[in-house]
Amino acid sequence: MARRKAARAAGPSDESLRIARTITYYQTCLDAAVPHETARELWAHDMTHPFEAGEHVSATMARALELRAHQEAKTP
Repeated sequence: MARRKAARAAGPSDESLRIARTITYYQTCLDAAVPHETARELWAHDMTHPFEAGEHVSATMARALELRAHQEAKTP
């Protein structure tokens, strides 16, 4: 029990974040109809790493996506 509480306090696991980034990608790209080039760049991104700015992804968008993924990973 104490280990679970300590793990929860440390933040979401890598696997939780990977899944949350994938969910965030789908919510953002498919639901919001972002440009095709942006969606391709985000899909090519390795979901085990934080979202980053690129040719078609702005730094602001990358930060917002990563924040949203962290929020998604925290929800039970």
